Amino acid sequence: MPDAKHRILRRVRRALAGRWPVEAPTGPWRPAVEAAGAVARFLAHAEAGGVEARRFESPDAARAWLSDWAAAFKSAATSPRVPAPLAPPLPAAPPEEAELGVSRALAAVADTGSVLLSSAEGRRLQLLPPAHLVWVDEAEVVQHLGEVLGRLADDPPSALALHSGPSKSADIGQIMVQGVHGPGRLVVAVVRGLVELEARPVEEAKTDRGASSPTPDAFDWEAVRALKGRRLATKRGDAFTVEKVTENTAVVRVGSSGKTYTLRRRCLEKAARLAAAGTPLAGPVAYRKLACNEAPAYAWAVLRALGRV
Repeated sequence: MPDAKHRILRRVRRALAGRWPVEAPTGPWRPAVEAAGAVARFLAHAEAGGVEARRFESPDAARAWLSDWAAAFKSAATSPRVPAPLAPPLPAAPPEEAELGVSRALAAVADTGSVLLSSAEGRRLQLLPPAHLVWVDEAEVVQHLGEVLGRLADDPPSALALHSGPSKSADIGQIMVQGVHGPGRLVVAVVRGLVELEARPVEEAKTDRGASSPTPDAFDWEAVRALKGRRLATKRGDAFTVEKVTENTAVVRVGSSGKTYTLRRRCLEKAARLAAAGTPLAGPVAYRKLACNEAPAYAWAVLRALGRV
């Protein structure tokens, strides 16, 4: 005598017999919008949500604007992911004391006018200062949240935050108040060429004492090519192989699962420059926080194999 489970399943199969098969959806719903219009849609939706949106054709234009705009603040807490030329020329302060927080977004979502921020920057930086400036590259503006989540699926940060405007609440007396649970002012600057700025070699710059900082050695991509076929290991001992190296990426394959990860050249170069300039990159966590949030365990291991960290 069949039990209840089998009776139920048999009735379901009988009811479904002969029905036209329906394919499972392959991804999130996507409206028919040209990708070229993503930036314009993002800016429009962000402004509708109370964001002070800016758009710059080059990092130089953004830097010129920043020097004047930041003069209204006395101090800033800046994420290490923000390129040095786009860090405000203000005294540094902890997030709980800073008047301005400055972040580097992982992406911007046109559908909702939101910027996607990583917890690797530190949530205090994103929530405690009364004003928050977020930099995002024009090429990182996507139409839908699903697009960027797919990119981060292999190695997501411990938490992601979507900021769609200044913090506001009308819980008490249905009176809208800004700055209740976070910054009361959100400024998002979309910059063309921000990724290229991050990939540039470190230029000589004057330190506070007037001395020049040395330019780190150039990163040798041919050395990465030479690792092709080699068996390496992450800091915790997971074996992997450098399977393929192109002009701008290196693909590694994990020995235990066969899963592949793509390491971008600009991320490896950025980390190598930081290490050469004296920034400690003791492991994947530091790589993720200071350089790039893409397969940090394997990227750091590649740099270690090259003697860069």
